Amino acid sequence: MSASPPASRPGMMEPLRLREFRLLLTGFIVGQSMMPLQFVASIAWIQLVAPDDIEILMVGAIGTIRGIGMIGFGLFGGALADRFDRRRLLMVTQAIAFISNILIAVMIWTGSGGTTDIIIFFALTIVASAAHAIDGPTRNAITPEILGPRLTPSGIALNAAAMQFAMPVAIFASGLMIDHLGHGAVFAVSSFGHLGEVLILAMMAYRTVFSAAHMASRGQGPGQAIRDIRDGFRYARSKSVVLWTVIIVVLMMSLIMPPTGTLGPQWVTTVVGATWSEFSYIAVFWGGGAMIASLFLVRFSWIERKGMITAIGVIVMALGFVVFVNPPSVINAMMGNLMLGVGMSIAMVSANATLAHETPNEMRGRIMGLIFLGMGIAQAVGLPLGAVAQSLTMETLFPPMSFAVLAILVAIIILRPVILRARVPQHPPEPIAQAVNSGRTVLNGAATFILRSAPNKARS
Repeated sequence: MSASPPASRPGMMEPLRLREFRLLLTGFIVGQSMMPLQFVASIAWIQLVAPDDIEILMVGAIGTIRGIGMIGFGLFGGALADRFDRRRLLMVTQAIAFISNILIAVMIWTGSGGTTDIIIFFALTIVASAAHAIDGPTRNAITPEILGPRLTPSGIALNAAAMQFAMPVAIFASGLMIDHLGHGAVFAVSSFGHLGEVLILAMMAYRTVFSAAHMASRGQGPGQAIRDIRDGFRYARSKSVVLWTVIIVVLMMSLIMPPTGTLGPQWVTTVVGATWSEFSYIAVFWGGGAMIASLFLVRFSWIERKGMITAIGVIVMALGFVVFVNPPSVINAMMGNLMLGVGMSIAMVSANATLAHETPNEMRGRIMGLIFLGMGIAQAVGLPLGAVAQSLTMETLFPPMSFAVLAILVAIIILRPVILRARVPQHPPEPIAQAVNSGRTVLNGAATFILRSAPNKARS
Protein backbone atom coordinates (compact mmCIF):
# COMPACT_ATOMS: atom_id res chain seq x y z
CA MET A 1 0.00 0.00 0.00
CA SER A 2 1.56 3.28 -1.09
CA ALA A 3 1.31 6.31 1.15
CA SER A 4 2.94 9.69 1.61
CA PRO A 5 5.04 10.48 4.68
CA PRO A 6 2.93 11.08 7.78
CA ALA A 7 3.73 14.81 7.82
CA SER A 8 1.93 15.31 4.49
CA ARG A 9 -1.19 13.41 5.42
CA PRO A 10 -4.28 15.59 5.88
CA GLY A 11 -5.74 15.60 9.38
CA MET A 12 -9.21 14.25 10.02
CA MET A 13 -10.72 17.70 10.54
CA GLU A 14 -8.45 19.70 8.21
CA PRO A 15 -11.19 20.35 5.57
CA LEU A 16 -13.28 22.00 8.32
CA ARG A 17 -10.76 24.84 8.50
CA LEU A 18 -12.27 26.18 5.29
CA ARG A 19 -15.38 28.25 5.96
CA GLU A 20 -17.04 27.38 2.65
CA PHE A 21 -16.77 23.67 3.28
CA ARG A 22 -18.11 24.07 6.82
CA LEU A 23 -21.19 25.83 5.46
CA LEU A 24 -21.64 23.26 2.68
CA LEU A 25 -21.35 20.42 5.19
CA THR A 26 -23.72 22.04 7.69
CA GLY A 27 -26.35 22.61 5.02
CA PHE A 28 -25.95 19.03 3.85
CA ILE A 29 -26.58 17.70 7.38
CA VAL A 30 -29.62 19.93 7.91
CA GLY A 31 -31.25 19.13 4.55
CA GLN A 32 -30.33 15.55 3.76
CA SER A 33 -30.74 14.11 7.25
CA MET A 34 -34.48 14.64 6.85
CA MET A 35 -34.76 12.31 3.86
CA PRO A 36 -34.99 9.07 5.90
CA LEU A 37 -38.08 10.52 7.58
CA GLN A 38 -39.69 11.07 4.20
CA PHE A 39 -38.77 7.63 2.88
CA VAL A 40 -40.07 5.71 5.88
CA ALA A 41 -43.21 7.87 6.12
CA SER A 42 -43.93 7.21 2.43
CA ILE A 43 -43.85 3.44 2.92
CA ALA A 44 -45.90 3.59 6.12
CA TRP A 45 -48.58 5.78 4.51
CA ILE A 46 -48.87 3.54 1.43
CA GLN A 47 -49.16 0.47 3.67
CA LEU A 48 -51.99 2.24 5.49
CA VAL A 49 -54.05 3.24 2.43
CA ALA A 50 -53.25 0.49 -0.12
CA PRO A 51 -55.42 -2.67 -0.39
CA ASP A 52 -53.82 -5.73 1.20
CA ASP A 53 -53.65 -7.70 -2.05
CA ILE A 54 -51.40 -5.09 -3.74
CA GLU A 55 -49.62 -3.68 -0.69
CA ILE A 56 -46.14 -4.99 -1.60
CA LEU A 57 -46.65 -3.87 -5.19
CA MET A 58 -47.55 -0.34 -4.08
CA VAL A 59 -44.54 -0.14 -1.75
CA GLY A 60 -42.36 -1.16 -4.69
CA ALA A 61 -44.06 1.54 -6.77
CA ILE A 62 -42.72 4.20 -4.37
CA GLY A 63 -39.19 3.21 -5.32
CA THR A 64 -40.04 3.11 -9.01
CA ILE A 65 -41.59 6.57 -8.90
CA ARG A 66 -38.50 7.91 -7.15
CA GLY A 67 -36.34 6.11 -9.68
CA ILE A 68 -38.18 7.68 -12.62
CA GLY A 69 -37.39 11.12 -11.25
CA MET A 70 -33.76 10.25 -10.56
CA ILE A 71 -33.14 8.54 -13.91
CA GLY A 72 -34.90 11.29 -15.83
CA PHE A 73 -32.98 14.10 -14.15
CA GLY A 74 -29.76 12.51 -12.81
CA LEU A 75 -27.73 12.83 -16.00
CA PHE A 76 -29.41 16.13 -16.84
CA GLY A 77 -28.53 17.36 -13.34
CA GLY A 78 -24.89 16.48 -13.90
CA ALA A 79 -24.93 18.46 -17.14
CA LEU A 80 -26.50 21.45 -15.34
CA ALA A 81 -23.79 21.25 -12.68
CA ASP A 82 -21.17 21.64 -15.41
CA ARG A 83 -22.90 24.70 -16.91
CA PHE A 84 -24.22 26.85 -14.04
CA ASP A 85 -23.19 28.08 -10.62
CA ARG A 86 -23.39 24.98 -8.45
CA ARG A 87 -24.24 26.77 -5.21
CA ARG A 88 -27.25 28.47 -6.77
CA LEU A 89 -28.31 25.19 -8.35
CA LEU A 90 -28.29 23.54 -4.91
CA MET A 91 -30.46 26.33 -3.51
CA VAL A 92 -33.02 25.79 -6.28
CA THR A 93 -33.19 22.01 -5.76
CA GLN A 94 -33.62 22.38 -1.99
CA ALA A 95 -36.39 24.96 -2.46
CA ILE A 96 -38.21 22.54 -4.78
CA ALA A 97 -37.83 19.72 -2.23
CA PHE A 98 -39.23 21.99 0.51
CA ILE A 99 -42.33 22.89 -1.50
CA SER A 100 -42.93 19.28 -2.63
CA ASN A 101 -42.84 17.82 0.87
CA ILE A 102 -45.02 20.57 2.34
CA LEU A 103 -47.63 19.80 -0.33
CA ILE A 104 -47.43 16.08 0.48
CA ALA A 105 -48.04 16.87 4.16
CA VAL A 106 -51.08 19.00 3.27
CA MET A 107 -52.44 16.25 1.02
CA ILE A 108 -52.14 13.65 3.82
CA TRP A 109 -53.80 15.95 6.34
CA THR A 110 -56.70 16.94 4.09
CA GLY A 111 -57.16 13.82 1.92
CA SER A 112 -58.91 10.54 2.52
CA GLY A 113 -56.19 8.23 1.19
CA GLY A 114 -58.13 7.44 -1.98
CA THR A 115 -56.91 6.97 -5.54
CA THR A 116 -56.65 10.72 -6.21
CA ASP A 117 -54.51 11.24 -3.13
CA ILE A 118 -52.19 8.40 -4.15
CA ILE A 119 -51.79 9.91 -7.64
CA ILE A 120 -50.98 13.32 -6.12
CA PHE A 121 -48.51 11.69 -3.75
CA PHE A 122 -46.69 9.91 -6.59
CA ALA A 123 -46.60 13.08 -8.73
CA LEU A 124 -45.06 15.13 -5.91
CA THR A 125 -42.63 12.29 -5.16
CA ILE A 126 -41.37 12.44 -8.76
CA VAL A 127 -40.77 16.18 -8.39
CA ALA A 128 -38.90 15.76 -5.09
CA SER A 129 -36.77 12.90 -6.41
CA ALA A 130 -35.93 14.88 -9.56
CA ALA A 131 -34.65 17.70 -7.34
CA HIS A 132 -32.57 15.18 -5.37
CA ALA A 133 -31.15 13.77 -8.61
CA ILE A 134 -29.87 17.22 -9.58
CA ASP A 135 -28.68 17.98 -6.05
CA GLY A 136 -26.48 14.89 -5.68
CA PRO A 137 -24.01 15.24 -8.56
CA THR A 138 -23.93 19.01 -8.06
CA ARG A 139 -22.89 18.61 -4.42
CA ASN A 140 -20.28 15.98 -5.27
CA ALA A 141 -18.83 18.30 -7.93
CA ILE A 142 -18.56 21.24 -5.50
CA THR A 143 -16.53 19.46 -2.83
CA PRO A 144 -13.34 18.85 -4.90
CA GLU A 145 -13.51 22.40 -6.27
CA ILE A 146 -13.57 23.92 -2.78
CA LEU A 147 -11.03 21.61 -1.16
CA GLY A 148 -8.51 20.87 -3.90
CA PRO A 149 -6.98 17.45 -4.67
CA ARG A 150 -5.21 16.94 -1.32
CA LEU A 151 -8.26 17.40 0.92
CA THR A 152 -10.92 15.98 -1.41
CA PRO A 153 -10.81 12.37 -0.06
CA SER A 154 -11.12 13.68 3.50
CA GLY A 155 -13.94 16.03 2.49
CA ILE A 156 -15.92 13.33 0.72
CA ALA A 157 -15.54 11.03 3.73
CA LEU A 158 -16.58 13.85 6.09
CA ASN A 159 -19.69 14.44 3.98
CA ALA A 160 -20.59 10.77 4.36
CA ALA A 161 -19.72 10.71 8.08
CA ALA A 162 -21.85 13.76 8.80
CA MET A 163 -24.77 12.31 6.88
CA GLN A 164 -24.45 8.97 8.64
CA PHE A 165 -24.19 10.69 12.02
CA ALA A 166 -27.57 12.33 11.43
CA MET A 167 -29.20 9.38 9.63
CA PRO A 168 -29.46 6.99 12.61
CA VAL A 169 -31.22 9.71 14.57
CA ALA A 170 -33.61 10.40 11.68
CA ILE A 171 -34.31 6.70 11.06
CA PHE A 172 -34.83 6.06 14.78
CA ALA A 173 -37.17 9.04 15.03
CA SER A 174 -39.16 8.10 11.91
CA GLY A 175 -41.02 5.11 13.34
CA LEU A 176 -41.69 6.86 16.65
CA MET A 177 -42.96 10.01 14.92
CA ILE A 178 -45.24 8.00 12.63
CA ASP A 179 -46.78 6.19 15.62
CA HIS A 180 -47.22 9.33 17.75
CA LEU A 181 -47.64 12.27 15.32
CA GLY A 182 -48.85 10.74 12.05
CA HIS A 183 -47.52 10.61 8.51
CA GLY A 184 -48.34 14.21 7.54
CA ALA A 185 -46.44 15.63 10.52
CA VAL A 186 -43.33 13.69 9.50
CA PHE A 187 -43.37 15.22 6.02
CA ALA A 188 -44.01 18.70 7.42
CA VAL A 189 -41.14 18.50 9.93
CA SER A 190 -38.71 17.08 7.38
CA SER A 191 -39.50 19.73 4.76
CA PHE A 192 -38.10 22.50 6.96
CA GLY A 193 -34.71 20.81 6.80
CA HIS A 194 -34.61 21.71 3.09
CA LEU A 195 -35.53 25.31 3.85
CA GLY A 196 -32.75 25.46 6.44
CA GLU A 197 -30.24 24.26 3.86
CA VAL A 198 -31.28 27.03 1.45
CA LEU A 199 -30.59 29.64 4.14
CA ILE A 200 -27.18 28.15 4.93
CA LEU A 201 -26.17 27.95 1.27
CA ALA A 202 -27.09 31.62 0.88
CA MET A 203 -24.30 32.46 3.37
CA MET A 204 -21.58 30.93 1.15
CA ALA A 205 -19.21 33.15 -0.83
CA TYR A 206 -18.35 30.25 -3.15
CA ARG A 207 -19.05 30.61 -6.86
CA THR A 208 -18.31 27.99 -9.51
CA VAL A 209 -15.14 28.72 -11.50
CA PHE A 210 -14.89 27.13 -14.95
CA SER A 211 -11.99 27.51 -17.34
CA ALA A 212 -12.20 30.16 -20.05
CA ALA A 213 -12.14 27.48 -22.76
CA HIS A 214 -15.07 25.68 -21.16
CA MET A 215 -17.07 28.90 -20.86
CA ALA A 216 -16.42 29.76 -24.49
CA SER A 217 -17.48 26.29 -25.69
CA ARG A 218 -20.85 26.23 -23.91
CA GLY A 219 -23.81 26.34 -26.25
CA GLN A 220 -27.45 26.93 -25.43
CA GLY A 221 -30.73 25.01 -25.70
CA PRO A 222 -31.87 21.44 -25.05
CA GLY A 223 -29.74 20.08 -27.87
CA GLN A 224 -26.61 21.30 -26.12
CA ALA A 225 -27.68 19.62 -22.87
CA ILE A 226 -28.02 16.31 -24.73
CA ARG A 227 -24.56 16.81 -26.25
CA ASP A 228 -23.18 17.53 -22.78
CA ILE A 229 -24.60 14.23 -21.49
CA ARG A 230 -23.21 12.39 -24.51
CA ASP A 231 -19.78 13.90 -23.86
CA GLY A 232 -19.98 12.61 -20.28
CA PHE A 233 -20.65 9.05 -21.49
CA ARG A 234 -17.84 9.36 -24.03
CA TYR A 235 -15.40 10.47 -21.35
CA ALA A 236 -16.40 7.60 -19.04
CA ARG A 237 -15.89 5.07 -21.85
CA SER A 238 -12.47 6.53 -22.65
CA LYS A 239 -11.11 5.87 -19.14
CA SER A 240 -11.53 2.27 -18.01
CA VAL A 241 -11.01 3.10 -14.33
CA VAL A 242 -13.89 5.60 -14.48
CA LEU A 243 -16.12 3.25 -16.50
CA TRP A 244 -15.72 0.20 -14.26
CA THR A 245 -15.84 2.15 -11.02
CA VAL A 246 -19.19 3.55 -12.15
CA ILE A 247 -20.42 0.14 -13.33
CA ILE A 248 -19.59 -1.74 -10.10
CA VAL A 249 -21.26 0.94 -7.95
CA VAL A 250 -24.33 1.13 -10.21
CA LEU A 251 -24.71 -2.65 -10.11
CA MET A 252 -24.27 -2.73 -6.34
CA MET A 253 -27.00 -0.15 -5.87
CA SER A 254 -29.32 -1.64 -8.50
CA LEU A 255 -29.13 -5.21 -7.18
CA ILE A 256 -28.96 -4.70 -3.41
CA MET A 257 -30.93 -1.53 -2.61
CA PRO A 258 -34.36 -2.62 -4.01
CA PRO A 259 -34.78 -5.66 -1.71
CA THR A 260 -33.03 -4.18 1.34
CA GLY A 261 -33.85 -0.49 0.97
CA THR A 262 -37.09 -0.08 -0.97
CA LEU A 263 -38.70 -3.30 0.29
CA GLY A 264 -36.57 -3.59 3.43
CA PRO A 265 -39.12 -1.91 5.75
CA GLN A 266 -41.80 -4.22 4.29
CA TRP A 267 -39.59 -7.25 5.01
CA VAL A 268 -38.93 -6.14 8.59
CA THR A 269 -42.53 -5.24 9.44
CA THR A 270 -44.25 -8.20 7.73
CA VAL A 271 -41.84 -11.15 7.34
CA VAL A 272 -39.80 -10.48 10.48
CA GLY A 273 -42.95 -9.19 12.23
CA ALA A 274 -41.62 -5.99 13.85
CA THR A 275 -43.77 -2.95 14.61
CA TRP A 276 -42.85 0.45 13.16
CA SER A 277 -41.39 1.50 16.50
CA GLU A 278 -39.30 -1.70 16.57
CA PHE A 279 -38.30 -1.04 12.98
CA SER A 280 -36.66 2.18 14.22
CA TYR A 281 -34.36 0.15 16.50
CA ILE A 282 -33.51 -2.29 13.70
CA ALA A 283 -32.93 0.28 10.95
CA VAL A 284 -30.63 2.39 13.13
CA PHE A 285 -27.97 -0.30 12.64
CA TRP A 286 -27.68 0.67 8.95
CA GLY A 287 -26.97 4.30 9.80
CA GLY A 288 -24.71 3.34 12.69
CA GLY A 289 -22.62 1.04 10.50
CA ALA A 290 -22.37 3.68 7.80
CA MET A 291 -21.28 6.31 10.33
CA ILE A 292 -18.53 4.07 11.74
CA ALA A 293 -17.27 3.26 8.24
CA SER A 294 -17.32 6.92 7.21
CA LEU A 295 -15.32 8.00 10.28
CA PHE A 296 -12.80 5.26 9.51
CA LEU A 297 -12.46 6.60 5.96
CA VAL A 298 -11.97 10.14 7.28
CA ARG A 299 -9.21 8.93 9.59
CA PHE A 300 -7.45 7.02 6.81
CA SER A 301 -8.31 9.24 3.84
CA TRP A 302 -4.62 9.28 2.89
CA ILE A 303 -4.71 5.62 1.75
CA GLU A 304 -4.16 5.64 -1.99
CA ARG A 305 -5.72 2.25 -2.88
CA LYS A 306 -9.24 3.61 -3.30
CA GLY A 307 -10.09 0.92 -5.87
CA MET A 308 -9.29 -1.87 -3.43
CA ILE A 309 -11.38 -0.16 -0.75
CA THR A 310 -14.28 0.29 -3.19
CA ALA A 311 -14.23 -3.44 -3.99
CA ILE A 312 -14.17 -4.34 -0.28
CA GLY A 313 -17.19 -2.09 0.30
CA VAL A 314 -19.12 -3.71 -2.55
CA ILE A 315 -18.48 -7.21 -1.20
CA VAL A 316 -19.35 -6.24 2.39
CA MET A 317 -22.66 -4.76 1.23
CA ALA A 318 -23.46 -7.91 -0.77
CA LEU A 319 -22.70 -10.04 2.31
CA GLY A 320 -24.99 -7.75 4.29
CA PHE A 321 -27.83 -8.64 1.90
CA VAL A 322 -27.14 -12.35 2.52
CA VAL A 323 -27.22 -11.91 6.30
CA PHE A 324 -30.29 -9.64 6.19
CA VAL A 325 -32.55 -12.33 4.68
CA ASN A 326 -30.98 -15.65 5.73
CA PRO A 327 -33.05 -16.49 7.73
CA PRO A 328 -35.60 -13.78 8.58
CA SER A 329 -35.10 -12.72 12.20
CA VAL A 330 -34.63 -9.56 14.24
CA ILE A 331 -30.95 -10.35 14.91
CA ASN A 332 -30.22 -11.01 11.23
CA ALA A 333 -32.06 -7.84 10.23
CA MET A 334 -29.89 -5.84 12.66
CA MET A 335 -26.59 -7.44 11.62
CA GLY A 336 -27.52 -7.30 7.95
CA ASN A 337 -28.35 -3.61 8.25
CA LEU A 338 -25.01 -3.01 9.98
CA MET A 339 -23.09 -4.65 7.13
CA LEU A 340 -25.22 -2.94 4.49
CA GLY A 341 -24.43 0.47 6.01
CA VAL A 342 -20.71 -0.28 6.34
CA GLY A 343 -20.41 -1.63 2.81
CA MET A 344 -22.41 1.09 1.10
CA SER A 345 -20.50 3.87 2.86
CA ILE A 346 -17.09 2.37 2.08
CA ALA A 347 -17.94 1.75 -1.57
CA MET A 348 -19.60 5.10 -2.27
CA VAL A 349 -17.00 7.28 -0.51
CA SER A 350 -14.05 5.51 -2.13
CA ALA A 351 -15.67 5.46 -5.57
CA ASN A 352 -16.49 9.18 -5.38
CA ALA A 353 -12.89 9.95 -4.36
CA THR A 354 -11.62 7.96 -7.35
CA LEU A 355 -13.97 9.69 -9.77
CA ALA A 356 -13.14 13.14 -8.37
CA HIS A 357 -9.44 12.42 -8.94
CA GLU A 358 -9.89 11.01 -12.45
CA THR A 359 -12.28 13.71 -13.72
CA PRO A 360 -11.60 17.38 -14.61
CA ASN A 361 -13.77 20.04 -12.98
CA GLU A 362 -15.62 20.83 -16.23
CA MET A 363 -16.71 17.18 -16.56
CA ARG A 364 -17.14 16.26 -12.90
CA GLY A 365 -20.88 16.93 -12.58
CA ARG A 366 -21.73 14.61 -15.45
CA ILE A 367 -19.54 11.77 -14.16
CA MET A 368 -21.00 12.11 -10.67
CA GLY A 369 -24.41 12.04 -12.34
CA LEU A 370 -23.65 8.52 -13.57
CA ILE A 371 -23.41 7.36 -9.94
CA PHE A 372 -26.84 8.82 -9.26
CA LEU A 373 -28.11 7.00 -12.34
CA GLY A 374 -27.39 3.81 -10.38
CA MET A 375 -29.43 5.11 -7.47
CA GLY A 376 -32.26 5.89 -9.85
CA ILE A 377 -32.15 2.39 -11.33
CA ALA A 378 -32.12 0.93 -7.82
CA GLN A 379 -35.29 2.85 -7.01
CA ALA A 380 -36.97 2.08 -10.35
CA VAL A 381 -36.49 -1.67 -9.88
CA GLY A 382 -38.78 -1.46 -6.85
CA LEU A 383 -42.03 -1.94 -8.79
CA PRO A 384 -41.05 -5.01 -10.87
CA LEU A 385 -39.31 -6.55 -7.87
CA GLY A 386 -42.37 -5.83 -5.77
CA ALA A 387 -44.57 -7.50 -8.39
CA VAL A 388 -42.42 -10.64 -8.35
CA ALA A 389 -42.28 -10.62 -4.54
CA GLN A 390 -46.08 -10.19 -4.39
CA SER A 391 -46.44 -13.29 -6.58
CA LEU A 392 -43.72 -15.54 -5.11
CA THR A 393 -43.54 -13.98 -1.60
CA MET A 394 -40.43 -12.21 -0.34
CA GLU A 395 -39.46 -15.24 1.76
CA THR A 396 -39.15 -17.33 -1.42
CA LEU A 397 -37.43 -14.71 -3.60
CA PHE A 398 -34.91 -12.84 -1.46
CA PRO A 399 -32.69 -15.61 0.06
CA PRO A 400 -31.54 -17.15 -3.27
CA MET A 401 -31.38 -13.69 -4.82
CA SER A 402 -28.89 -12.57 -2.16
CA PHE A 403 -26.41 -15.35 -2.97
CA ALA A 404 -26.74 -14.70 -6.72
CA VAL A 405 -26.02 -10.98 -6.26
CA LEU A 406 -22.93 -11.73 -4.18
CA ALA A 407 -21.61 -14.10 -6.87
CA ILE A 408 -22.22 -11.57 -9.68
CA LEU A 409 -20.42 -8.69 -7.94
CA VAL A 410 -17.44 -10.81 -6.87
CA ALA A 411 -17.10 -12.16 -10.44
CA ILE A 412 -17.03 -8.65 -11.94
CA ILE A 413 -14.37 -7.48 -9.48
CA ILE A 414 -12.20 -10.51 -10.30
CA LEU A 415 -12.68 -10.24 -14.07
CA ARG A 416 -12.12 -6.45 -14.18
CA PRO A 417 -9.04 -5.85 -12.00
CA VAL A 418 -8.89 -2.22 -13.16
CA ILE A 419 -11.34 -1.59 -10.32
CA LEU A 420 -8.83 -2.89 -7.78
CA ARG A 421 -5.92 -0.98 -9.30
CA ALA A 422 -7.51 2.48 -8.98
CA ARG A 423 -5.38 4.85 -6.89
CA VAL A 424 -5.75 8.40 -5.61
CA PRO A 425 -2.20 9.67 -4.99
CA GLN A 426 -1.39 12.11 -2.21
CA HIS A 427 -1.01 15.77 -3.15
CA PRO A 428 1.01 18.52 -1.48
CA PRO A 429 -0.85 21.32 0.33
CA GLU A 430 -2.40 23.96 -1.96
CA PRO A 431 -3.14 26.96 0.27
CA ILE A 432 -3.63 29.44 -2.57
CA ALA A 433 -6.00 27.17 -4.52
CA GLN A 434 -7.98 26.48 -1.36
CA ALA A 435 -8.26 30.17 -0.55
CA VAL A 436 -9.46 31.07 -4.04
CA ASN A 437 -11.92 28.19 -4.25
CA SER A 438 -13.28 29.02 -0.80
CA GLY A 439 -14.26 32.50 -1.95
CA ARG A 440 -11.60 34.23 0.10
CA THR A 441 -9.83 37.36 -1.14
CA VAL A 442 -6.22 36.87 -2.21
CA LEU A 443 -4.15 39.89 -3.16
CA ASN A 444 -3.35 39.60 -6.85
CA GLY A 445 0.18 40.92 -6.40
CA ALA A 446 1.06 38.42 -3.69
CA ALA A 447 -0.52 35.51 -5.56
CA THR A 448 1.31 36.44 -8.78
CA PHE A 449 4.63 36.71 -6.92
CA ILE A 450 4.21 33.30 -5.29
CA LEU A 451 3.09 31.59 -8.49
CA ARG A 452 5.96 33.09 -10.48
CA SER A 453 8.55 32.27 -7.84
CA ALA A 454 7.48 28.62 -7.55
CA PRO A 455 9.16 27.50 -10.82
CA ASN A 456 12.33 29.36 -9.81
CA LYS A 457 12.42 27.49 -6.51
CA ALA A 458 11.85 24.23 -8.33
CA ARG A 459 14.80 24.96 -10.66
CA SER A 460 17.05 25.84 -7.74
